[in-house]
Amino acid sequence: MSTTQPSTADPRRPNNVIQYHTPKKELDEIDPDFYGVVSLLLSTVGLIMKIKWASWVALAFSIISLTNEKVSDRDPNSGRTQSYTGILFSTSGLLVNYMFLFIGIPGAPINKV
Repeated sequence: MSTTQPSTADPRRPNNVIQYHTPKKELDEIDPDFYGVVSLLLSTVGLIMKIKWASWVALAFSIISLTNEKVSDRDPNSGRTQSYTGILFSTSGLLVNYMFLFIGIPGAPINKV
């Protein structure tokens, strides 16, 4: 019986190696979760700091997140909670920022005509 000895040569061929390059993503290929996270961050900034433009941008990002989400075949409502939360936060930020138009500023003198 002859025993074969393991080969000490490297089986890989350096001339056949293909380098990995990360694929470039277009604007349309951005993950919809990114829009949801930006929406939640901006709506939180709009709620806490009462910055109106942050609430408006958060509403736009939450609508984009809702329209771009992927629907799974097994559970169609599985990914919508983040989008709905973003819409809820952004609308509540807008309500807080524009509440003084409907309720009035407390302690302000009332002008009677």
